[in-house]
Amino acid sequence: MPRFYLNFRSGGSIAKDDQGIECATLEEARTTALASARELLAGDIKSGSQSPLEAVIISSESGQELMTIPAKDALPGSLK
Repeated sequence: MPRFYLNFRSGGSIAKDDQGIECATLEEARTTALASARELLAGDIKSGSQSPLEAVIISSESGQELMTIPAKDALPGSLK
């Protein structure tokens, strides 16, 4: 099963995922990334973060960027 890495961009810097997750498809990795983004955004809002999550970048095992998900895509439709 492929391993995907969920890297998080906030405040102009990127927090690299050094463990990754095993998912059958990129779409499954995207679903997991959106759930993680929602949790991080909730924490950013609660803490009043000055550099909230900007995007999640999904990378392959070789380090190739496969998809960038803007943080706003993790919000419910009425808040976008």
